[in-house]
Amino acid sequence: MDVDHQTTRLQATGPTLERKRPASAMSSSVPLPPHLIPSSQIDDVRKFQQSVTSLEPQPVHARPTVPEFATPIGTLGVASSLNKESFAALNKNPISAFMEYAQSRHQTASLEVIGQAGPDHRRRFKVAAVVGGKRIAEAEDTSKKDAKMKAADLALRSLISMGQYNPPAKNSISSLPNKLDPKASHFDKIAALAHQAFNTLAGTVTENLIGRKVLAALVMQRGPSDEGTVISLGTGNRCVTGQLMSLEGQTVNDSHAEVITRRGFMRFLYQQLLDYQSDSADSVLTMHSSGKLKVKDEITFHLYISTAPCGDGALFSPRDSGKSTVKEEELLEEHRPTFTNKLQGVLRTKVEGGEGTIPLEPGFQGQTWDGILQGQRLRTMSCSDKLCRWNVTGLQGALLSNFIEPVYLKSITLGLLYDHGHLSRAMCCRLARGEPDINTQLPPGFQLNHPHLGRVTIYEAPREVQKTKAASINWFLNDQKVEVTDGTTGQIEKPGLASERISQIAKISLFRKFNAVCQKFQRQDLVALTTYADAKKKAAEFQEALAAVKARFKANGYNSWVEKPLEEKMFTLQ
Repeated sequence: MDVDHQTTRLQATGPTLERKRPASAMSSSVPLPPHLIPSSQIDDVRKFQQSVTSLEPQPVHARPTVPEFATPIGTLGVASSLNKESFAALNKNPISAFMEYAQSRHQTASLEVIGQAGPDHRRRFKVAAVVGGKRIAEAEDTSKKDAKMKAADLALRSLISMGQYNPPAKNSISSLPNKLDPKASHFDKIAALAHQAFNTLAGTVTENLIGRKVLAALVMQRGPSDEGTVISLGTGNRCVTGQLMSLEGQTVNDSHAEVITRRGFMRFLYQQLLDYQSDSADSVLTMHSSGKLKVKDEITFHLYISTAPCGDGALFSPRDSGKSTVKEEELLEEHRPTFTNKLQGVLRTKVEGGEGTIPLEPGFQGQTWDGILQGQRLRTMSCSDKLCRWNVTGLQGALLSNFIEPVYLKSITLGLLYDHGHLSRAMCCRLARGEPDINTQLPPGFQLNHPHLGRVTIYEAPREVQKTKAASINWFLNDQKVEVTDGTTGQIEKPGLASERISQIAKISLFRKFNAVCQKFQRQDLVALTTYADAKKKAAEFQEALAAVKARFKANGYNSWVEKPLEEKMFTLQ
């Protein structure tokens, strides 16, 4: 192999301290985040970390092994990662963020081409990311530029997951303490939990995650004194293209972060049902007078999104919004939605293969399977519209409604582009308009839910102009590793059998979970249903609530809800 020592180098002043790492802390090929360290090694690693005053990275190999999580991810018992530096590092150019990391610590950083192989027309370059003379990560690609970008991205995620990215406080006035102030707002704590979980998980992902990321996470609290635990997390900002939709439920059609996170939550509920025992104190479920199960009264769910959800909730100008004179705590008890023009509240659809949304034109007649295959643009409802729908029909969806009473959000936290008036309109209040009150048209157990709304206040989240990429990650509490899919194909990108590329959150995967729950609870009436569409229709009260939502959108002049073609839901488990 020929060696080319071309480098991208940043020279900074300051000593580089080196300490030897105990053998017990070197058992894995990657530096493990605190939550991923095997329990037998935790004491040794803690002693080592306390003795080290500067970073000593280890090489990252192509495919690190991911051990079982020793403790739950996403709790504030460990130093939280909500700060400007780590937030920006996940969204800006990775080379720039990597160099800024070294500069803040007065260390030398470089991206060195350490090897190349192959013929001239198919040459591959190997690049190492180095800080203070220590190699942190390596990556390969067909161009030096892309290989350097990948190496910097891998190095950043390794540093962030170890909690090493934050520069010393004396070097950056924007740095935050390792732990949030006990007086921090509810919304800051929810955001901190989300970023803590993501930073931990991202360090285990070897796939290319370069580019701006939209992050969403769902936090569960088991009572007022519980700080909360992240139970589901997702990133993404893409939808599948029309030609790649599946008639067998094998693709994830919408890979936007909010949708991915909600699907992870559905997996969480399926697992709760499969593990359910009537005398279990650990379960989040309990019996309801209706004969179904319900989430225990003291348990609440809180959604974090790193930016405003696409669609109606993001359709405002920060310049026009101005500063609200209403105190944030007053808005917890009462929503004050903004309605100033006819476009506000209108249903919108995502752009196939791109970013952003477009309004539904009046008189749109829906979409057909053959029309999409012949080139008709696939229409997918915006995240704002889906969240508004879930605030009536619940997060659990149709299939789980056969077993569980509706599950609603207690709060929604945004990291960027927050405006109370516009967000409250988009999330729920546009359905409160009109007569009669929509609550009078809903079956028992369903309601128009008005979650508490707020934003991150502990720092100003930076606005980044980088494009998002197709990669999407999903994870829920019981998972031992993160799953990475391509949002434009709706499947895992890996060689092998087609069945191995089906995501764990695809319709067919969730339908299998549903069937397993039916078997456990001996619901032969549900087991006998032939298709996915039949199982959704069986949830009669859910379908009644959904019909009320669609009717109110139309009656208020917001146009008609667009469904995917019926053929897409006619698959079976066979």
